[in-house]
Amino acid sequence: MVIPLMEKVLWQSINNRHRAVAEVLGALPLKIQGPSHESDSSYTEIGFQELISELKITDLNKMQWQGRSLLGESPLMTTGVIKFVRKDEDPFKIIIEPWWMNFLKTGLPSYDVKFDIPEPFMKNGRYLFKIKNIPHTISVKDNLHPGHFAIAYTATKQYFNYPNGKTFREKKIKEQKLKEVFMNNAWLLGRLSSLGIVHTALIPLFHNRVQQNRRDDGGIYQWERGGRLDQWLESCRYPNFAVSGLRDFEHLKSLETSKKLHHYIGSHLLSLILVLGSCFRNINPDARGFDSRGNPVDTRYLFDRDQFYEIVNIIINMYYQGFTGRCIENKYFSFPVELINSLIDEMGVDHHMEEILRIDDQNRMDMDEFTEFLLTRGMEMDEIASCEKGRKDIRILTGPHLGGFSQRISVPELIDFIFSCAALCVSGRYIMENRLKQYKN
Repeated sequence: MVIPLMEKVLWQSINNRHRAVAEVLGALPLKIQGPSHESDSSYTEIGFQELISELKITDLNKMQWQGRSLLGESPLMTTGVIKFVRKDEDPFKIIIEPWWMNFLKTGLPSYDVKFDIPEPFMKNGRYLFKIKNIPHTISVKDNLHPGHFAIAYTATKQYFNYPNGKTFREKKIKEQKLKEVFMNNAWLLGRLSSLGIVHTALIPLFHNRVQQNRRDDGGIYQWERGGRLDQWLESCRYPNFAVSGLRDFEHLKSLETSKKLHHYIGSHLLSLILVLGSCFRNINPDARGFDSRGNPVDTRYLFDRDQFYEIVNIIINMYYQGFTGRCIENKYFSFPVELINSLIDEMGVDHHMEEILRIDDQNRMDMDEFTEFLLTRGMEMDEIASCEKGRKDIRILTGPHLGGFSQRISVPELIDFIFSCAALCVSGRYIMENRLKQYKN
């Protein structure tokens, strides 16, 4: 009787009582343990031309960069991908990605939704390559490993088709496909989490990017604390899920216990809702910041309130189904309409654009780092030249953010809702695992 009664309190309480109940339910021990895998520390050399031939890439001139990945099309209606190791990264850590590709293809039962898993390329029993003889016509990025280490795989053409990208800006396509994309990926995330496999970076979430190097938590967003969410729209730019399903398997993590599942579930749900909001904003991606009169840009007209409400409901229900294996039966579960109104008000109007580069952070940079930092945030060289490093705080417009600098998130009710949904997933799974009869009160 206790768990259903606590679930009732979960949905009918606020503030400290709500938080306490959510944490208790979220900490229920589950019989979940992820798969184990062996590390690999080997590679083989391969010529660039041989590699693109193996990937069936026919036109070298049409290859394009997508982040650190070099993409090429093949006549087989697939995309060949060469994913390079970044500078200062351990090359052998990326080998986990093809391992996960193979495991997800062969180590699990079939999926109930669309999930097109890439096919990793192997040579001499190795997945990691040191690529030789890259043509001069391929401009290799400066942020990549000088040894040109990479993995390679073939994926469907929809692998890089993001739900908030250009393809979905047409209203008809959005209405037909958007719901399906979020339904599939919410279920997949829930299903994998139920097996002890969590995606740790669905989107890059930060409380404060500028303090990554001096904060113990690296500036990474801890949603339970409810702080300001840094550059939320920029974080949603390239989510690690697409029309084909989940992406970037290097961020998959195998859990030994269920201890942190409540946190990861909350991160998944928060990320999905943020990306959904960005889908509406990206209908007009240039509308952001301040208008000519200095007023925050108002893009609330881009949001379809009914569709937003419907798809968030789908996200919660499909994640729950993937994680517990059944539909939500809790009669107290309800999705607050007021939350959608608050989300549209905060996501649709750029109230918070400012970031502050504090004196302490400036002093931790040399002049090159200081200049590069300000350049990447949109300042011109003449503006930078007028900034005397370490003299005073520098205010930069880098938003939109959800919340003012070093303040709370501007949609606190979203965090409350995430607490409730993550706790409900854990308690529902606990009831299922222990074959407890749902008490009807």
